[in-house]
Parts: sequence; structure tokens; C-alpha cells
Amino acid sequence: MKSQSSLMKLSSGSRISSAKDDAASLTVASGLKLDIASLRAASANISQAASMLQIADGGLGQIGDILGRMQTLASTAQSDQISNTERGFINTEYSNLVNEVTRIANATEYNGIELLSGTTGVGASLETNAIGTNVEAADGFVALTFDANKRADGEAVTIAFDENTNVFTVTALDGAGGNALVAQSLDLDDFGGAIPDGQTVDLNFADVGVTIRLSADFDDTAAINANNEVTIQNAAAGQQGTQLVFKVGVAATDTITANINGSTAGQLGIDATSVTTRVNADAAVTAIETAQSRINSNRANLGALMSRLDFANANVGIQIENMEAARSTLQDTDVAEEMTRFTSQQVLVQAGVSMLAQANQQPALLLRLLQ
Repeated sequence: MKSQSSLMKLSSGSRISSAKDDAASLTVASGLKLDIASLRAASANISQAASMLQIADGGLGQIGDILGRMQTLASTAQSDQISNTERGFINTEYSNLVNEVTRIANATEYNGIELLSGTTGVGASLETNAIGTNVEAADGFVALTFDANKRADGEAVTIAFDENTNVFTVTALDGAGGNALVAQSLDLDDFGGAIPDGQTVDLNFADVGVTIRLSADFDDTAAINANNEVTIQNAAAGQQGTQLVFKVGVAATDTITANINGSTAGQLGIDATSVTTRVNADAAVTAIETAQSRINSNRANLGALMSRLDFANANVGIQIENMEAARSTLQDTDVAEEMTRFTSQQVLVQAGVSMLAQANQQPALLLRLLQ
């Protein structure tokens, strides 16, 4: 009987043929087997996620190249030895490149998921032409941008301007109690004072994660001041970006979230630019520099995510290897040990057969002695 059990274990490769053999080990091994299957699926998810982000990065790289060409055209149009007629010719290519930026952003996709159009889920930034009930684009506020890596959905910011010192102060507030999280001040005089017609100035409050774009229409006496703060809610409905969630482990919380800023011409702030005049070209250069900065930031974010995915995949591989070893210890047959046991049992059986044969010969020997 023991010999048959050993033979079954050797032929099947499993030391547990039924629950009665080792119920505890069978239970643990079954759980490990499920975890290993989940981890293998997670590894496949990570590989596909990396491919998806590489596609997005490739699209951003092409948009960056286009912005470089647009910068060259705009810089050429800034020079006064170029007539407006010649600027018109330059603007023809410039306008086509603006359209190409949007086309690439909309066409960059993976398995039908648009990655750069800012239409999949929520994610990266909020931009609007009317950022408050009493502060609008007519007051010189062209756009307000939230950095999704620093500001969460539901949070708010207050903007205060002191007309005596020309200092802007932006304060981030939590969404629950309106408590201040972080504040930063910038002196408008540091940006060259009055803004020329047709140009804009970006005030980047990096600590808060907010950028304010002002035009020449900004009136520091009529807009906002220290006694008239404006509060802007960072609402998810207004965000323009793509949020992707990747499953990278067994637990429900084992996920990595990628927020990809939308990169159409409108989302980059270059859709309304042109180089038909020198003033327009000056404004275009500023807008392109800001757009290029956003593309670089987006690519840096993707690079960091791809690096994180590489480490996550390596960790999953280690978990699979260790869990497989643990499962094997619990469930798989130790061939050397079982073969030794089987051989020992075979020797005992053969010895018993030999002894039985000799015992059967004893009566015949006794009869010969009596003859």
C-alpha cells in the first residue's frame, strides 16, 4: 500500500493527492496558487502599461519637435526686417503646425484609449477664461492652471493682490474646512512691470501648484486686491487630462495611477496664437515657451511612471519566484526523498517474497529427511 502511494506521488509530481494527505498544506498551497496567478496577470498588466506610456511619450516627443519648429518660425517673425506679407507666408506653416499638434494629441492612443487628448477620465489641469464671478478674462486674467500633482480635486485657492506693493499671494485651501495648506507670494514688478499689448505673463506659484496668466488688460486697481480675495474651486468637471489606473499586484490597493495632461493646441495655450505681426509673434514665442515647459513636465512625469513600473514589475517577479518556491515546498513531491522511500519499500517487499518462498520450501525438506 505504501509502495502504491509512493508510486502515485512520483508519477503525479504532487505529494498531496487528496485533502486527507495533508489538509493544512493543501489549503495554503491553493491560496498561494491563486496569488501566483494574480501576480502573473499583474506582470502582464505592467508590461502593457509600460507600452501605453511609451506610446504617450512618443506622441509628446513629436509635439515637442513641432513646438521647436513653431518657435523658430515665431522668432523669425519677430524681426522687423520681415514684412507683414512675409509673416503671412510664415503664418501659413505656423497655423498648420498648430493644427498638427491637436491632430497628434487626438490620434495618440492605445487600444482605442486616447492618451493625450484629455478626454479619458479626469486628471491633469484646469484652465478657464472666467476664473471667478468678479474676475474675468476682460480683467486681464487669460488662464488659471492647477498642477494635478500638487492640488487635489475639491481643494480651492485664494488669490489676493496688494496694489500698494504689486504682490500677488496665492493660498491653497483644503476642501473640507477651508484651512490653509500652503501659500506663496510673487512680486509683479519682478516680471517687468506693465505688460505690453498682445503679450502675456505667466506667474508660476510652484509651491502652491498654480499658474496665473495675465495679459496687458490686467488692471491692478480694478481687478483684485488684499481686501477682495477671489476663491477658485479646483473641480474635477473642469479638468482636462487623462487618468489611467494600472493594477500591479494582488491586493485591491496595488495600483499605480498615471495622470497625463491633455496636449492639444488649446490645452497647451497655443491655439489662438499667430505670427502675422511682430506683436503677435512676440506673444507666440511666450506661449510656445510655456507649452514646451508643459510638454517637458508631462514627459518627465511619464518617465518617472515608467521607472516606477519597471521596479513594480521586478518586485512582482520576485514575489512570483518566492511564492512558487513556497507552494512547491508544500505541494510538490520531493523526488529524491520519495524515490528513496519507494526503493526501500520495494526492497522490503522483495525480501518478504524471498523469505516466503523459502518458508514454503521447508515442508518439502522435512519430508525428504523422513524418507
